[in-house]
Amino acid sequence: MELFEYILLMLAAVSLSNLVNRFIPSLSVPIIQIVLGMALTWLPLHFELELNPELFLLLFIAPLLFNDGRLADKVALWKLKKPILLLALGLVFLTVGVLGYFLHWLLPVLPLAAAFALAAALAPTDAIAVGALEQKVKIPHQTMQILEGESLINDASGLVSFQFAVAAMVTGAFSFKTASLSFIGISLGGVVLGLVLTLIKYGIVRWLRRLGMENVTLHMLIEILTPFAIFMAAEELGVNGILAVVSAGIAHSFGYKQMNPEVAKLSVVSKSTWSVIIFVLNGLVFLLLGTQLPEIIQTVWNNPDIGNIQVILYTLLLTAAVLGLRLVWMLVMDIPEGEEPRGPWKLEFRKALILTLSGVRGTITLASTMSLPFFLDDGSYFPARDLIIFLAAGVILWTLLASNFLLPLLLGSDHEAEHNAEEVEAKIEILRSVVAGLNEQATDQSRMALNHLTGTYNARIRLLKKNEDAEEMERKLGVTALKWQREYTMHALKQHEVNPYTAYRYLNRLNRQLFIYTRDPQYKNDLIPFKSWEEITGVIQQVRLNAQERREESNRLQSGIFAYVLEQLRELQNTGEMEPEVISSLILRYERGRLRLTRQESISATKREFEESLHELSRAGIQLERDNIQLMFEAGRISRASMKEMKRDILFMEHDLREEMG
Repeated sequence: MELFEYILLMLAAVSLSNLVNRFIPSLSVPIIQIVLGMALTWLPLHFELELNPELFLLLFIAPLLFNDGRLADKVALWKLKKPILLLALGLVFLTVGVLGYFLHWLLPVLPLAAAFALAAALAPTDAIAVGALEQKVKIPHQTMQILEGESLINDASGLVSFQFAVAAMVTGAFSFKTASLSFIGISLGGVVLGLVLTLIKYGIVRWLRRLGMENVTLHMLIEILTPFAIFMAAEELGVNGILAVVSAGIAHSFGYKQMNPEVAKLSVVSKSTWSVIIFVLNGLVFLLLGTQLPEIIQTVWNNPDIGNIQVILYTLLLTAAVLGLRLVWMLVMDIPEGEEPRGPWKLEFRKALILTLSGVRGTITLASTMSLPFFLDDGSYFPARDLIIFLAAGVILWTLLASNFLLPLLLGSDHEAEHNAEEVEAKIEILRSVVAGLNEQATDQSRMALNHLTGTYNARIRLLKKNEDAEEMERKLGVTALKWQREYTMHALKQHEVNPYTAYRYLNRLNRQLFIYTRDPQYKNDLIPFKSWEEITGVIQQVRLNAQERREESNRLQSGIFAYVLEQLRELQNTGEMEPEVISSLILRYERGRLRLTRQESISATKREFEESLHELSRAGIQLERDNIQLMFEAGRISRASMKEMKRDILFMEHDLREEMG
């Protein structure tokens, strides 16, 4: 029970990290998750989580790398193969070699093999962390492609190097020639096994489909189990499980090409499911680090061989060494930029610096160090395991901070903010064009459905605008609508279109509401609206109406009020004096009120008509939105990434619409 409660708390903390990041965007999500993980250790749970290193590798690294392979841009990988391979292989092996000896010299307490293991763990970059950073600053598209390709391959090369270093540390034996041949053999074996098992999996899926088993849940479960099964099979056969899941992920990305409704539906479900899984796994890794850090810090702090300030300086030195090696490699390496030749030295240095600071360390580094075994083959403790994890965590933290605060200076955050604002305006324009197009197609019978659908588009517009004045604008318009109600009621009373009893009751309620909102003494003085004895006796006579007659009178008055207010709102809408989303929201509210006044027997018919109109207009709105997105993309108003995101949202809306229609 304690374990279950602990898992629930960690999942809640992962969700909370996103919420905290919404209010403190200057802090990256991984940093927030580490802090929340440390906070969990202060709760009176009395539960200590013991991490099995082998299980940690399987549970976190296998699905993370499989997903990286699935999402790999194969065209970009091939087009930019030279810089990607130079970074993912050349820089990784250089980092392992140079940083390993540097660590052993800096910290003699670390055996050479353990120093190489830490260097290998620090070699891979984390494209997910950079992807999160890209939401705040605009990293050039080709630079991002290089970083994503590098991350995919250097995860594998770094982790394979890490495993060899750990094996050398655990067994106490290492031969460079044997290790090189073994590296080639198990690496090729892992790639081949990943491809073969993926083909077998596709064969099983096709067989299930021939049997008529098109259940999306079943196929999604098979997909989720795939990386774990492949990783375990590779480890059992003695080949590299990391490269097996990466190659399987890349092979998996070639799927979903058939024009089949069920396959298309599985593709949509797969994207959503994997996005949740990857977010949770990434979050859990940093939370687990947070839960382990207090004990690790205490152990490192109490170590008499290393001073407290000294160990923090070591993390800074390691970070400087990692980024320094990367910067030198970037300056030496020929980084392509389309068909343009290499630019001046300052331009090249700036480009190299951007790629250097974008090389954030993250989940793979953390997962590697936390998967270190507790014991060597001779039964002794793995030397300085806590220190290695602490140093890795320090480098992750410093690289995250460097990218958070230095990259915006290099990339020009002000210009990017302006670009983002222009893109938001383009998205708002798309949605407003959809609303305008739907208004042109609407009929009197579909007016209620149109208002309902317009309300959803207006809500999306308000979410994009994040307008703090919208709430105040809505309040003012609501008060104006109450005044229109009062104006109509007074007119109806004067023209004897409604009995005084009903009118005065309604006026009394309106005056109370108006006084609450405006604090105008006029409405407080009118809480008792009778001005003469004749009016009082007239009202008393109307009290004799029975309940049915009072209800009919009240409904008739409200029906007239709603019609009058809606007329005023539509006139205001045509003037363009106020944001259309605010007016549409109030129109929808009054339309709903008018619908509630219809007779019960006509409500079901009205609802059927409403649902049919809503589905028809929803389909039209989706098509209008898709067309406008394409036009905005072709005009250069929105980026390709935004276009893909908006079209993906349309797919989800289409799926929901089909589900509602049965």
